[in-house]
Amino acid sequence: MKNNKSINDITLFRYLFNLDNRNLPQSILNWYNNIGSVVDSNRESAIKEFSGIKGNCRNLVIFSKTFIDTMDKSYMKFTQFHMDILNELDNENGIVRSPYFLEGCYVVYSIKNGCLTLWIFQDKIDKYLSIPTYYICVSPKDKIKGEGHQLDCMILPLLDNCMEANLRDYIDMVLDYLCLRQWAEVQLGKVSTTVKKEIKKNKKTQVITEPGLDYYLFDSKWYTEICNDECFQVSGHFRLQPYGDGTRKLIWINEYTKNGYHRKATIDKVKDGDISLT
Repeated sequence: MKNNKSINDITLFRYLFNLDNRNLPQSILNWYNNIGSVVDSNRESAIKEFSGIKGNCRNLVIFSKTFIDTMDKSYMKFTQFHMDILNELDNENGIVRSPYFLEGCYVVYSIKNGCLTLWIFQDKIDKYLSIPTYYICVSPKDKIKGEGHQLDCMILPLLDNCMEANLRDYIDMVLDYLCLRQWAEVQLGKVSTTVKKEIKKNKKTQVITEPGLDYYLFDSKWYTEICNDECFQVSGHFRLQPYGDGTRKLIWINEYTKNGYHRKATIDKVKDGDISLT
């Protein structure tokens, strides 16, 4: 991660994953009041709603740069699945980051009753607190593929004089990520962090290292074409095998030697008619 501050030290993560007892929503409201930013009933409700995610949030996922760079190739490709993905992932909460976000920017999402809610957090506005700048609610209204697709969208600035272009990018990015993570071949690389703590033992101060929060790097095989002309050994593994009646069964594949392969990127399979998204 390029961000200087460890996620273990960021108040947003410490709150979401129960690392301390701070009431972050109340601290945020106090901060708004202290700087003179208006806190009306809508802003207060949006901040207090965030408390429902505490202790019930998936680990941070950081999108790879190559994944983001190529997302334009599939712009509006998954719109017909937006209703399906929000229904399938009902009650899921998570937090994501893109390499193209401003440094210290994280997007927290929550899915409930077919609605996607986003809080856009910035960790560089204040020295001590993570500050939310926008609250966004989105509900897809149809299963149309492409430009005709309709989204009911409500965007609420949470901070006075807050200006940011391309807020729709946050929505598209999260929805595309959820679709690909749920239904496509994806690569999630787990990254473990550590924290150093001082303890007193035998009247001496010692520094110990303990496990910190884990996060994941996200990439997808949607855009990746692989060629391998050499033989290699495939170890025995389980596979969730689909059957014609719509069921899936877990089967065991014995170890075998594979004589190279060429796997087209999934997006090219769609273009060539090998597979269909419908």
